[in-house]
Amino acid sequence: MPKSRLPKSNLPKSLRKESNSKQPTEKQYLKRRTVEAGIKLAEDAHATVWRLYNDVFGFWRICRKKPCRRNRRCCTGEPARCLMVGLTSVPPAERPKAQKDVIAGGPRRIPPKNHMEYLVRRQPLHALTGWPGAAPGKS
Repeated sequence: MPKSRLPKSNLPKSLRKESNSKQPTEKQYLKRRTVEAGIKLAEDAHATVWRLYNDVFGFWRICRKKPCRRNRRCCTGEPARCLMVGLTSVPPAERPKAQKDVIAGGPRRIPPKNHMEYLVRRQPLHALTGWPGAAPGKS
C-alpha cells in the first residue's frame, strides 16, 4: 500500500504534517522580559513590601492623611516616605517580628504576587530602606 493511502495515525511522525506547528528553528523568547519590565517588577515588589511593613507597624494610625486613617491601610500613594518617617519610632527589638509578619503576608496574610515579591519580602529591612525608590519624595 502506498504511503499516501495509509491512515494518518499509521504514518511515521516524520511524515505527518501538522498545520499549526512552528518551524523547528523558531525559538520561544516570550518568557524573557526586557530590562525595563524587570525594573518595573522590582519597583512594584518593593512598593508592595513597604506597604506591608506600614500595615504591620500600624503607621496608618499616626499618618496625617485622611485616606490612610479612613481605610486603616497605610499610604496608598507614598509607602516609602511613610515607612521612612515612621521607622524612627519603632524599637529595633520589634523589627525581626515585623519581618516575620511581612513574610507571612502582613495582617491580612496576602500571598506574594510573583517570585520577585517573594524574594523582596525576605530581604532585611535595612536593604529595603536602601532601595533607590525609598528616598523621601519618591515612590
